[in-house]
Amino acid sequence: MFLIPKDCWEIKQTAEKGRGVYAKKTIEKGVVIGDYLGVLVDNAEYDLKTDEKGLYLMYYTDRTSIYPDLTKTGPHLINHSCSPNSWIYKSKNHTLFFAIDTIKQGEEITISYLLSPKDELCSPCPHGCKCNSKVCTGSMHLSGKKYIIWQKFQDSQKIGARVPKIIYGETLKRLPSYPKIKHSNPIYKVISLLREV
Repeated sequence: MFLIPKDCWEIKQTAEKGRGVYAKKTIEKGVVIGDYLGVLVDNAEYDLKTDEKGLYLMYYTDRTSIYPDLTKTGPHLINHSCSPNSWIYKSKNHTLFFAIDTIKQGEEITISYLLSPKDELCSPCPHGCKCNSKVCTGSMHLSGKKYIIWQKFQDSQKIGARVPKIIYGETLKRLPSYPKIKHSNPIYKVISLLREV
């Protein structure tokens, strides 16, 4: 579900990546763009090989993912980039998409999919990147070094966090209110480290 007003974004067809989300107005750094809502699914029971739509599962817990309603518009339409202008942040057991830089009018809103390093299970790999940024790696998979940095941060965020009650098949409900991701948030330091590696 998008949290920015409808006149701030639009869905457009891209040359190589299918549909994408574009800013119709400037989106300031720290603004929460959307909440990744959908049905809670058991990772152990989910067959990725039969998922013809691909790349729509979003991490929820180590054993659970979120699968969005593909008939609706939402953050699941935001494409991957090796040089993203948005990021994800867990807050109150929700995955929020927020701007890590000011996103200018007309610019595509992008995110790093933060996929684990490529291994023999991902062969042939369908996760090629077509972002065409100056730092494009050609893959949506993180390098080993970047993955370690990201996992360390994720693990630190789990310490003391309340484990959500999960009912598989239930749709995750929106929060009553949403934060702005302030510039002092430790996630910015992690993003900066990932950009340097």
